[in-house]
Order: sequence, then structure tokens, then C-alpha cells
Amino acid sequence: MRTTTPFFSLVVYSLLPAALHAAPPTDPQAIEFFEKHVRPVLVSKCQSCHGAKRQQGGLRLDSRAALLKGSDNGAVVVPGQPDKSLLVKVIRYDGDVQMPPKGKLPDETIAHLTEWVKMGAPWPEELVQAEALTLSVAEVRRTHWAFQPVRKPELPAVKKTDWVKTPIDAFVLAGLERKGLAPAPTADRRTLIRRVTLDLHGLPPTPEEVAAFEMDRSPDAYERLIDRLLASPRYGERWGRHWLDVARYADSKGYVFQEERRYPFAYTYRDYVIRAFNEDLPYDQFVLQQLAADQLPLGDDKRPLAALGFLTLGRRFLNNIHDIIDDRIDVTMRGLQGLTVGCARCHDHKFDPISQKDYYSLYGVFASSEEPKDLPLIAKPEQTAELVAFEKELAKRKAEVEKYREQHKDEIAKGNRKFRDGLRALEAKVEEWQANSPIAPPRAMVLIDKPMPQTPHVFLRGNPNNPGPEVPRQFLEVVAGEKRQPFRQGSGRLELARAIVDRKNPLTARVLVNRVWLHHFGAGLVRTPSDFGLRGDPPTHPELLDWLAATFMDNGWSIKKLHRLILLSNTYQQASSCDPRLREMDPDNRFLGRMNRQRLDFEAMRDSLLYVAGRLDTTMGGRAVELTTQPFSTRRTVYGFIDRQNLPGLFRTFDFASPDATSPQRYTTTVPQQALFLMNSPFVVEQARYFLRRADVAGQAKEEEKINRMYKIAYGRAAEADEIALGLRFLAEVKKSAEANKTTLPLSAWEQYAQVLLLSNEFAFVD
Repeated sequence: MRTTTPFFSLVVYSLLPAALHAAPPTDPQAIEFFEKHVRPVLVSKCQSCHGAKRQQGGLRLDSRAALLKGSDNGAVVVPGQPDKSLLVKVIRYDGDVQMPPKGKLPDETIAHLTEWVKMGAPWPEELVQAEALTLSVAEVRRTHWAFQPVRKPELPAVKKTDWVKTPIDAFVLAGLERKGLAPAPTADRRTLIRRVTLDLHGLPPTPEEVAAFEMDRSPDAYERLIDRLLASPRYGERWGRHWLDVARYADSKGYVFQEERRYPFAYTYRDYVIRAFNEDLPYDQFVLQQLAADQLPLGDDKRPLAALGFLTLGRRFLNNIHDIIDDRIDVTMRGLQGLTVGCARCHDHKFDPISQKDYYSLYGVFASSEEPKDLPLIAKPEQTAELVAFEKELAKRKAEVEKYREQHKDEIAKGNRKFRDGLRALEAKVEEWQANSPIAPPRAMVLIDKPMPQTPHVFLRGNPNNPGPEVPRQFLEVVAGEKRQPFRQGSGRLELARAIVDRKNPLTARVLVNRVWLHHFGAGLVRTPSDFGLRGDPPTHPELLDWLAATFMDNGWSIKKLHRLILLSNTYQQASSCDPRLREMDPDNRFLGRMNRQRLDFEAMRDSLLYVAGRLDTTMGGRAVELTTQPFSTRRTVYGFIDRQNLPGLFRTFDFASPDATSPQRYTTTVPQQALFLMNSPFVVEQARYFLRRADVAGQAKEEEKINRMYKIAYGRAAEADEIALGLRFLAEVKKSAEANKTTLPLSAWEQYAQVLLLSNEFAFVD
């Protein structure tokens, strides 16, 4: 008998001590957080009194050891416990001691320092810093794997040649054979179709699709299955969402004052991404459009202008232009190049050969670009009475803005807060009208070049009020080499984009191939997918990574061809079960001797519940919809409204990617709230009821037949005899208990049973 253990049984793991979750001092993401949000504050606000030259109160704040040692009065930081840390208390001005004494830090800075302590107060190890800083750019380019040219290696020789279906298998098998290990057997056909369908669509296969695939024994059956799935519009919705994590997509701006919080046309970027994946837009063109679509010859089709949402849809940081540009540098370099360039905003990078001058060279590119007041249309709207009324009201509101600006231009130019806020309030009315009206024609949230490019200066210690030497707008030396040339075409965004997609760039193809591999296997060949620098993990299979990257470029940067290459391999088709010796020797599956068992992410879980209930609305595109309030929307989760400032608790509970910054991969947590939602949520109960109302379930004459059909829909297989017996016993006991207690059940026995099936591990996990 198979087990369908309830998904909520996993919550026992949430009882592990909190200390186990604290970020270690060498965790790359934690270090990046420290370098970006903590070190600059300590240097500029604290170390003049608590540094190497002066230790007021016996306290130093220039190393982790000194921090933990504390002051004359003891420790000031308790790693992982901000509420018990004196440092957090004094910066909150919570008590007699208030630091810094000349003025309280901004709320966002306090939040960053508090989060840092909560993470365990990670700090770069001084020895590692010293070693990294001794390496020159030329040495790193010559010695570090990520900066070596992409070459297509020869396939390795293997003993078990009959196992090799694609070149991928040769690289994997060679590694296993060197360790004296053998790969897992091939998964059964039902597991395989469920795995690949959930992988490519984020939805389970229908019982009919499973049965047809199990019966089809033709040699190309699996290949035809992959082609069918890739040709479906459901593919773009699934894989477009993966890219939206990288692009830190949201429908709102975050923390802003006196202006519309929602982006009126964020959805046009989301729809562009989905369409690009469905049309298999070559990845190099995909990148060019997202960085510089405004400078490409688009012809009559202006839809690619929406691609610039990649840059414009980040947080607004109270409209602090320096933070906005930093965010755009971060999403471009971590998202496309796997480099943490943002760490060089206030000082040279502590580990990678990326100087502060490199950072401000890129800063100049984005500082030379601006968002136009009037966003361009990307589709010609049909003239209707509603549209005419909309345009009339929009013109009226815009006229009010211009009238106010003209009447008070002198005061606004002086920075008079009263008139500046008045102008913003009127501008917010324009955005609010566009954001709320379903009639508003779709527009692209673009960047355009300023009339005159800006020559950037290094900001000493990241302070824009303390400019240092002038630097040219140009690409990173560690990637482009010492003979790099300054950008000369306007802002340089198009030249930057071309430098990124240049075949000689050693990072771009490797980073993308690794991201695709990660989503198919649950872990990348490089397990730090947005950090290919000196602190990132080296690839588990470096030759395989290079072979995939080279083949990807040779195949015209086609992501669909990359999928086919991976999915047709025996490596992907392995079962998740394997020889105990293999699991013992390789518990993390770094040798790829089996398939990783993976849990459905939030979108796949919610969409699958709607799908098996027969209620999924497959309408594509358009404005975002609210997912968490009744009546519950049945649209795919990718079309849900993402509120950057107030992300719903449901999203956070199921490990949704933070929209505040580019997200390389999602965390996987197991917490009680997940079980409580699945057991008690009106949304889940509603889907269980509709599951029972499906004609192919409700129409079954016998209880045994109904149970069997429910198993086929939920799990893609028939129920076994023991499972049917168990189901019948469950139904009888629930009914008997209700009769004995003379109670009316909030859910019928059948509804409870349907919910149990949807809560099982077999539904929530992919083998």
C-alpha cells in the first residue's frame, strides 16, 4: 500500500532550534547583506568613536570578534536575538543611551541592522578578506573558473555506455563511475509524466494524459510529450514566473509618500515575459530588450518596450534616486551576470575584483537614463465610449498637474515642501486613474536616455555629497578585460546589454543555464546561482556546465532547446529512490545519481488545487487580480497582485520570493502555518467541495469507483485495494461519529475525505 502522509506532518521540523537557522558568518547571501546594508552604516556612523583609533566605552565595531566581545559593560550583540542586543536597543532610542547621539538613524537602516543581528550578525572573516584582496583582476580572470572562456569540452569516456541518452549523461555518469557508484533506475512512466508536466506547466497531468502516455510504447513518446508541453501557453506562465523572481517583480512600489503606491502598468512586463518564453525569444534578444528596448529597431510592434520593466519595476526607496540606481545595478548584475556588484557601492568589493570605480561606471549608465512622464502605448486601443470618457478624465487630471506646476514653478524649484507635496498629490491622481481603470490602454514602463549623458564620479564611502574622482561609463574590468572601451552611445545601456550577451562574456550563458538546471533538479550545478564570484560555490560538474553553456549559445540561445536537452537525458529521468549506499555517500545528491524529490512551490500548489477541482481559469494576461479575499479568484497565481510593501501572509508562509530584490532561488521552509492553511483555509475547503462536484467524480455510482476516480485526478494513478478500504473506513467512521454525537458536520464525510487527499504528500511533492 502506498502512503499518502498528510503534508502537515512535516511541521515537526519547524520545532528545530532557531539557532540552526542563523546564517553562518561565511554565507554568501548574508555577507552580501552585510556589505550592502550594515558595513556602510558602521563605517559612517559608528567607527569614528568605536573603531581602531578610538574605543569610547571600550567598544570597537570594526570586526565581529570585537563586536561579540562588547564594551566595558559586556556584549552588545546577541547573535540571532535582536531584542536582547544592546546595539539594537540603542539605535532604536529605547532607553537612556541613544546612538548615534547626533540623530536617530532612518527607520529602514534600523530595520537592516536589526535583521542583520537576527541573521546571526554575519561578518566576513578577516583572513578571507586579506586573501581575496591580494588577487589582481588579471589573476582572477586567469584562475577563477567563472571568468574562464566558455569552451565545449570533449565528452568523457564511460563504461555503461547504454545509459547515455544525451551528452549530459556522459558527464554525470563519468563522475559517478569515478566514485564507484551507479545511477538510479529510470522512473516509471506515471512518475515521469507527472514530473515533467509539473516542471513545465506547474500543473498535474490529467488522468487521460497519464493513461495515454503509459499505453504509448513508441520510441519517441516521451519526446513528443515534451514538445507538446513546450508548445502550450501554460509553459510560458510557469517559466515566466521563475524569471519574475529574478526580476523582483511586483505590482506596487513599496514605501512611498503622497503618490499612487501601485504601478499602473506593471502587468505589461509580466505579460511580456510570459509571451517571450512561449515564443522562445532567444535569450540574448530577451536580455537586450530588457536593458535597451527603447534603442532597438522594433518596427510596428512596440510590445517589446514593456521589457524595460526589468529595470523600472523595483522598489522606489522614497524616490531616493541613488538607491533606485543601486537596485537597477543589482538586478542587472546579479540577475544576468551572477556578480554581487552592489557590494562595491561604498568601498571596493571585499572578495571579488570589483572596484568602487567599476560600480560607479555602471552607476553612470543608469544615471544617464530617466523615465518619461508619458509612457508609450504598446497596443493601439479600440475607440469606445468608455475609452473616450477615460481619456477625457485623464487629460483633465494631467492639465491640473501642468497648471499647478506652472503656477508654482518658482516655489517648486526652490524645493518648497508645501508646493512640492501639492504637485505630487496631483500627479498621484493621474497614476491612480491609470492604475485603477480597466479601460486604460496598456503602456510600457520604459527608460529613455537623458538628452545629455552624465559623467559619473565615485561617491566616497557611498556618500553622494562627497564626490571623488571621475570615471567613464564602461563594463566591469574582470569580465571585459583591461582593454575595455568606455561607452559612447548615449547612456551606454545598449552597449552594456551587448557586452552582457557577447559570446565572449564567460558569465551570461553559464548563469542562465544554471538557473534552468536549478528549476529542473531543485539545485543548480552552481549552488549559489546569483554569485559566481570568489565566494560562490564552484560547479559540481564544471565540464557539464560549460558544455551546456556552449551548446545553448550554439543553438541560438533557445531556452526551449535547452529544456529538451535536459529533459531527454537519463539524468533527468532517474527515479528519486536509489541504492542506500549512494544516498549514504552522497546525501546532497551532488553527483546527480538520482532525482531530487521536490515540493510544489506556492504557485504550483494553488494552481494544482484549482486544476483538480476543475475550476482553473486559463485566461491569459491583463491586470493583476486579488487572490486572498473572497470570492476567490480562479486565475493562475502568476496573475495575482503582488504588493511589495504588504505582501500577504499566505505568500510568505509558502516561501514566495521576496519582491524587494532579485531572488536567485526560493527558500523551502516547513512551518505550522502551512498545515493550518491547508487544513482550515476557506479556499482549500472550497476546492475540496468542487473536487467532489466534478461530473466524473459525482457521476460514479459506487463509493469505491468515486474513490478510485479521485485518486486518478489527484495523483494520476488508480487507488490500490488497501487505499480504497481505508477510504471507505474513513467515511464510515466520520458518519458514525456524527450520528453518535447527534451533530451536524461543518464538512460532510466526503468533503473531509477530499480534503485529506489534497493534503497528502503525494499531492504536494514531485518524485
